[in-house]
Amino acid sequence: MQKGVSVIISTYNGAGNLPETIEHIAKQQLAEGIPLELIVVDNNSSDNSAAVAQGIWSKVGSAQTSFRILTQKTPGKYYALQLAIKEASYEYIIICDDDNWLAPDYAQRVYDILDAYPEVAALGGRGIPETKGIPLPDWFKDYNYAYAVGPQAKQSGIMKPRAVLWGASMATKRSVYLKMYEKYPSFLPEYTDFDAVFAEDTEYCMRLILKGYRIYYDDNLIYTHYIPERKLNEKFRDDKLIFEFKGSNPMLRKYYAAMRAKVKTRNRPDIWLMLLLIAPFNYLLSFSKRRADKAKLTLYHLLPGNLIKVDPISKKIKAFIEDYTLDYKQT
Repeated sequence: MQKGVSVIISTYNGAGNLPETIEHIAKQQLAEGIPLELIVVDNNSSDNSAAVAQGIWSKVGSAQTSFRILTQKTPGKYYALQLAIKEASYEYIIICDDDNWLAPDYAQRVYDILDAYPEVAALGGRGIPETKGIPLPDWFKDYNYAYAVGPQAKQSGIMKPRAVLWGASMATKRSVYLKMYEKYPSFLPEYTDFDAVFAEDTEYCMRLILKGYRIYYDDNLIYTHYIPERKLNEKFRDDKLIFEFKGSNPMLRKYYAAMRAKVKTRNRPDIWLMLLLIAPFNYLLSFSKRRADKAKLTLYHLLPGNLIKVDPISKKIKAFIEDYTLDYKQT
């Protein structure tokens, strides 16, 4: 795969956001010889997002950066990314939301870090909120994560073994992304009742972690997240952002149980034995169904085969983990 940077914007009715977002991408400063492309995916928009994107690029784009628009009728960022990453020309991918403004050195920093660390498959940065003069509400600081702003770790470097990134301006490697879904499409559509799939970024990071890849945070990798006034209220926060998080959590907890059993015990037979002894008691004696399910699934992933009766998705997660054709060492 040719080295270079592909920036992907998935947009749904984002005509109002796209001009500034695309202008910031046009200002990327890359060393000579590093190619850059911008792919805009119109994800079933009913406004004129595609035309706006084409129009603004014709004004601010350069001949050194290629540009194209793709159409994905199936709603959901996951489906847009599946299309765009398959079509991308370069190995290093930046997943840029249509309201994220990348710092001028963003693509270069992504290239340098992903190129320097073969074991790193996902890279995240620090988001800065921009409201164009509207004051942030007092509660905002407690919900930074919901708006994908602020630091994602205490310091730059390889993140803790089970830490995940949010999807805003996350970077990854095309070859790895495609491998993560080659045999096992996202399990989220099987579980959620939403018209569109949410939490695809969390599921992707969990798959990377389960396969032995590393995740990196760079505090100097900066993007600005534009947040309009209509999103700075408790109703939008709770009914839109928090609702989507909660809706995906039951399925994601199945991944967390697998991570607890596989990642926490990696190269630690003592922890494996401890969990093996504790999990049955937690399952049998827990007064909480959620805790009992966690213990049951942990035990399921600790033991070989399918000795314990579990739900179909947990079986698929285990099959994904045990499919060593996708293992990092073979990439």
